[in-house]
Amino acid sequence: MRISVAPVTALLALALLAAPSWAQEQGGLGLDLTSDAPAEQPGMGMGLDLRPSNPDADLLPRFALVGLYATERAGAQQAPAWLEALARGALATAVVAQASDLHETQERLAEGHDAAVRCAEAACFAEPAELLDADLLTTARLSLEDAGWTLRTWTYDRDRRAVHEDAVTGRNPGDEDFMNEAAAMLSRRLTALARPRAMLTVNVNVPQAVVKVGERIIGVGSVEVRQMPGKVVVEVSADEYGTRTRTLDLQPGARETVEVMLEISGPAPEGPPDEDVAGVASSRKGPGKSLFKRPALYTALLGLAAVGAGVVMGLSAKDVEKRAGDADGDGVFDVTRQERLDAQSQANLATALLVGGGAVTAGSVAWLVLVPARGAPTSLSPGTGGGASTSLHLMVGGSF
Repeated sequence: MRISVAPVTALLALALLAAPSWAQEQGGLGLDLTSDAPAEQPGMGMGLDLRPSNPDADLLPRFALVGLYATERAGAQQAPAWLEALARGALATAVVAQASDLHETQERLAEGHDAAVRCAEAACFAEPAELLDADLLTTARLSLEDAGWTLRTWTYDRDRRAVHEDAVTGRNPGDEDFMNEAAAMLSRRLTALARPRAMLTVNVNVPQAVVKVGERIIGVGSVEVRQMPGKVVVEVSADEYGTRTRTLDLQPGARETVEVMLEISGPAPEGPPDEDVAGVASSRKGPGKSLFKRPALYTALLGLAAVGAGVVMGLSAKDVEKRAGDADGDGVFDVTRQERLDAQSQANLATALLVGGGAVTAGSVAWLVLVPARGAPTSLSPGTGGGASTSLHLMVGGSF
């Protein structure tokens, strides 16, 4: 039995055409993309993010809308719509990333949330910015002023620690054009302030090393952190290891990687005091001068020569002294007067040579021995060798 294809095709076509309307009547099929259901928080985290993906989105500055403070009841009734408009204007710029939605912001700030919403100075913005890890932070106030309904925003720039105020006026708080103008105003402000972050990666060879950027500890071991662009000082330290520092100039949107190798720095070895070490180091500076290149050797030889000459002249004068008596008993001295005068002069000269030569010799020998050990020449008085010289003087000298 053969079944005609045409009737079957017609039935399938009719079924496909009727399916969408039947599914809508049943309400159980299809994807509901409407936004009639109220969102948990207006303006933040609603719907699908259909913006094009950005590979460097993690480097965008983080933005948080803290809240809106309305001074009149009419403005408070429109607060959800205003928050949604401001959030839409902020995120539509694609120059910031959301740090937290309104619900998360309120949870993190806890009891400090109300004070943060009314904040208009840098002093009260600093702590909420740290708690939310937000680079840009905005609060808003809707009030009825002399010029009419006015929306004011205060945007805190954590990098520069400055607050920027903007204002826009309208006819009534429910005016859609009024809201759109305020959203455009916030968008322009964020575009002017936004600076892409820099991604800093620090790789260390010691897992317990502490990594600091400036005065802030950013982690232990190898870390990766979003960092404000500009000059920063990276310091890595660990117990029993040395400390390494690096100064970097981070550019907006850049990714910087730093490799840090710490070296073990144990306690100093035990040894003699610094003075002794210095003495040993100075004694090992190098070989001393050759003995034959030292002047003290030659002055010692000169002193010995003078002593020798003095001894010879003293012996000669002693011989004349022995012959100065009357050996044959004839009443006449055996030497002439001139010989006696010459012998006396020789005795005096011999004494001078013995004393001077002895002193020079003693001083030169002391110089040779003591200077290498003490590093400075030791001066000796000329009477150092006075003991021997005096005995010779007493033996040779005398009057005739």
